[in-house]
Amino acid sequence: MKKSRPVWHIVKRSNLHGNGVFAAQDIPAGTRILNYAGKRITPEQADDMHPVNPDDPFHTFFFALSSGKVIDGGNKGNDARWINHACSPNCQAEENADGTKVRIVALRDIKKGEELFYDYGLVIDGKITKTLRKQYQCLCGSPKCRGTMLTLPPERKKRKNQG
Repeated sequence: MKKSRPVWHIVKRSNLHGNGVFAAQDIPAGTRILNYAGKRITPEQADDMHPVNPDDPFHTFFFALSSGKVIDGGNKGNDARWINHACSPNCQAEENADGTKVRIVALRDIKKGEELFYDYGLVIDGKITKTLRKQYQCLCGSPKCRGTMLTLPPERKKRKNQG
């Protein structure tokens, strides 16, 4: 007899952005909540599809993998595609060892009804401009919010004048 897995999440409208994923029950830290599903495509295929929605060109369901492939959550995807970004997340996305799968894991205990978030940590080649920061604006409202879903380079320390 197959053992049924607990239902950890539900999808509903988010006050932060569009749809969101919420805890259907209390979730203990370390729990694997769900996998990020979708068709595997190449980065070139993902680039050719951009923008998926011309009215919202910076919103996609793409998840880049270390194996070089991209998960297209908009094609054969699941509820994980609705998890919103936050700079102080309660979940994290973890890849398996061969970089072919991603699971969403609770970083801390999450209370029933709480929205699930992970840090998208989007990487852009080239200089991150103010325009790019705004195009990938973060809405999380966390005290540690960096204002963007992009991964920012470490800040350089200012050199003191030697005199």
